Amino acid sequence: MSVDGTIEIENLKNILYVGRPAFGQPQPPSTVQLNEDGTEAVRTSVKLGRFSVSSVEVLQGLKEGDRVILSDTSAWSSYERIRLK
Repeated sequence: MSVDGTIEIENLKNILYVGRPAFGQPQPPSTVQLNEDGTEAVRTSVKLGRFSVSSVEVLQGLKEGDRVILSDTSAWSSYERIRLK
């Protein structure tokens, strides 16, 4: 008989988190693309905290309601802004 389960190691309250990006390490400052108005993204320095399988804690650089690109944007790493269609 097979059983599915979830092991909860820690339950954090009142933290800001986003989906786990395709890049980024837990402790050093990372860079994500902050989506301003849906037409372009601006490179923003973000300090990430603890990672889980599907999300990551945001320590600095984003606020509630900010939208980010979680896909790998390393092909455009030399650009400060990316236009979105």
